Amino acid sequence: MSTQVENATQILREAILSGTYGAGEKLKEVHIAASLGVSRTVIRLALSSLELEGLVAHTPNRGFRTKRFTLDEVSDAIILRGEIEAIAARCICEKGISDANVSLFRDLLDSMKTVLASGFSQREARLKWMELVAEFHALIVSASGNTAIHSTIAHLSRIPLVAPHSVVFDLSSDDFSLERVKRTYETRVQLVEALIQRQGGHAAALMIGYAHQACRNKRASVEGMRLGKPVSAIPGLGLISRSEER
Repeated sequence: MSTQVENATQILREAILSGTYGAGEKLKEVHIAASLGVSRTVIRLALSSLELEGLVAHTPNRGFRTKRFTLDEVSDAIILRGEIEAIAARCICEKGISDANVSLFRDLLDSMKTVLASGFSQREARLKWMELVAEFHALIVSASGNTAIHSTIAHLSRIPLVAPHSVVFDLSSDDFSLERVKRTYETRVQLVEALIQRQGGHAAALMIGYAHQACRNKRASVEGMRLGKPVSAIPGLGLISRSEER
């Protein structure tokens, strides 16, 4: 049964994040079980796993519903992620960064520079950028050597738009998106140099500043989307609401 539960959990996770189920929508166990060809017990266990991830909520005698997140909740989680990544940066500086990790960081920066040169009008370029951002931040966490940081970041990243690679591109203005992303690239260049020079305070400040800028960018993107401005599709975007809409 464990394999069935894992498969059902993955399918439901993808369905929720892709918008198949809207924010606050009731998840009907009987219908889901029938559509996946598994028992209600399997679905109940899968939904319980997703509850631990924070994507669904259970109410006794009323069943499961998808979670609804406010922009304030997302912003708070991004700021917390930035503070934890700042600790990771300090850890790297305290023990010294390895030559191997310096090479990995520089390779990532080179790849980012190449993508920047092409612009973000094509979906492939946007996906590549998100992939590189994910690798960059994962390297910060792994280079810190702190498993508690890794598990905490992983938990926070389950909240929609909180993971560092959840970049929302403004599709109405390629130039605007490009300039905004260029600034984040320049911050990462400065961060790598600070890590190499073992400037823990500066590296931590850059991580926190990056998180605050990410909050402003994502809030502006979500608000723009509600005004009809086209933005790139991001998993979980449909679960976000204004505080007053909750």
